[in-house]
Amino acid sequence: MYCFRLPFTMPRTARLDFAAAELLIHEEGEQRIWLKSSEKKGQPLRDAASCVVRGEGYAARDEAALEGERWRDVISRSLARMHLAADFGDQDPMSSSTTTAEPVFSEHFGRHVMEGVAGVTVFQDQPDLLLITAGDVLGCVRPSEEKCRSVFLHAVQLHEPLKVAERLAFDLYSGSFFQTSAAARLLMLTMAVETLLDLQPRSTAAQAHVTAMIKDTEANADLTHAERTSLLGSLNWLHNESIGQAGRRLARSLEPRKYGGRKPADFFTRCYEVRSALTHGYVPRPDNREVNSLAGSLESFVADLLAGGLLTETPD
Repeated sequence: MYCFRLPFTMPRTARLDFAAAELLIHEEGEQRIWLKSSEKKGQPLRDAASCVVRGEGYAARDEAALEGERWRDVISRSLARMHLAADFGDQDPMSSSTTTAEPVFSEHFGRHVMEGVAGVTVFQDQPDLLLITAGDVLGCVRPSEEKCRSVFLHAVQLHEPLKVAERLAFDLYSGSFFQTSAAARLLMLTMAVETLLDLQPRSTAAQAHVTAMIKDTEANADLTHAERTSLLGSLNWLHNESIGQAGRRLARSLEPRKYGGRKPADFFTRCYEVRSALTHGYVPRPDNREVNSLAGSLESFVADLLAGGLLTETPD
């Protein structure tokens, strides 16, 4: 028989007020759906920030997967009706190590170990199954003492103060490290790049063309005042290069480095495309694996932009 699990996290300001440790939602024949805390065994649901929906009794893997998605919708609509919310972890950073380490963990614990990931997970019903999440095996970046000393020493010698825009960019860059959502990290890091941009005027011919469009818009009596104001605001921006153009120009300063296997300008273009897809609600949403991968490489991209002269003065 097959089971499914669907973990989610409640907001800091909300809980499900059940005194029991489990809530049976549905039972029919061999199929059983229940809700419980995923923090500690026996914890009352009213105290649980992290919960999990479990389903069991399915004859086929595909059936269990479909039912898991259906019950996600049931939970989502129920929470919305109560003015509550849940994070199903769709945009969480993804583990790259636990899957390959499953056999090692299984041997160590003497029982079958499976990686617990965001979204619906389907697995065969096994009484001794142990779930390990990415949070259980998080690593820590720790530059060597030698590298730390070298970088600090060179920074003192260079004495290269941050510009106002660079300070803001560093704050956004640093803030991204405290976000659990890969999408939020990518958005904050893209914002950090935008603060560093210096939009340059377009060519004389392009500016003349924009000016002509502005005059035509001002003279168009068929437009309402609101339409005219909106169009003029957009047209005035066209006197300068686009964010994409300025971003690619800034990115080229990082050549010949590569990010995510791409040249800097191409990498920035892809990040900005995904950023636009996220902020403008494109359907389907960008694949979380790509968002997670881009966010990881974008951290290095922004850090290198902010390193200033240290980027060339100190080795990687």
